[in-house]
Amino acid sequence: FVSGQELMQFFAEFGNYGLAGMILAVVLFCMLGFFVMSIAKQTGITEFDKIIIEKEKPWLRAFFGTLFIIFLFGVIVVMIAGAGALLHQVFGAPLFLGNAIMAFCIAFVALRGAKGVLDAFSITVPLLIMVALITGIMSMLNLERESLSTLDVSVTNPLLGNWLFSSIAFVSYNMIAATAILVPISSFVQEDKEIRKGIFQGSVQLLIIFICILLPLIAHRTTLIGSDLPMLVLAENVKPVLGNVYAALLFLGMFGSALSCLYGVTVRIKKRKNIPGNTLIPMLVAVAFIGSFAGFKELIAIIFPVCGYLGFFAMIGISLHYLSLRKKTLY
Repeated sequence: FVSGQELMQFFAEFGNYGLAGMILAVVLFCMLGFFVMSIAKQTGITEFDKIIIEKEKPWLRAFFGTLFIIFLFGVIVVMIAGAGALLHQVFGAPLFLGNAIMAFCIAFVALRGAKGVLDAFSITVPLLIMVALITGIMSMLNLERESLSTLDVSVTNPLLGNWLFSSIAFVSYNMIAATAILVPISSFVQEDKEIRKGIFQGSVQLLIIFICILLPLIAHRTTLIGSDLPMLVLAENVKPVLGNVYAALLFLGMFGSALSCLYGVTVRIKKRKNIPGNTLIPMLVAVAFIGSFAGFKELIAIIFPVCGYLGFFAMIGISLHYLSLRKKTLY
């Protein structure tokens, strides 16, 4: 998210329409987040597929369970490619070398079972978001920018035909991951009004982050077109030292995302297939490493929209499940 590449493709390329898409996305996140937590609280369900599909339809639940694994694995591939792009941009290192360094690091840590390493990223991620906000604000104040009123739509990804579909796809694939986070939290919440309050506060924070990152991307779109890591480019242009800090935090953020998704994929595959972790982890990382050669920007342009469009049906399932529970409560 804070690399800028996702927001560039899903929103910034649509110019001012991207801002409308941003507002729609926040509204949908707010609504669907409440639906997910409300379902989990009322039913006690913790499984991702059962949150989506209320009725006993094993094949459909299996489909969405598989989609979840594919999405998590796709994130691993994207993060490995992103690390390669980052090291290439900062140090001029060959892409394959940067990809290999990230792949080795996540495989090494995962094989050693050092899950505690993930705790460190509870600090890294907020710092990264803070630096992203500072970068966005400083770029708007200090760098020459284009007039927002004169920007045209300039879409480079054929899978994102217009700002409406793009916004919905963005919400869909992000909700696939968010559902896995929101469901466990729901058991600690006492009342629906607490859920509403928490989701609303989170949505306001998301809107602020959106604005501080998306507006600079739109305002400097011509300069940033073609870059794999547009927010890193902005940080380097604002101040070289800010660029160095941003690069370090972004690399750690990518590492944390890849590692957590690798744990997620490994656990879910082990539930279906009895494969030892010391065999499964190298296999997954090796395949992800090979896939990363497609390129960071190119992978985002394919994996996230496809998962978004498939995830759209999951969002429909969540909405129907919530409305069904609501109807039972009323009658």
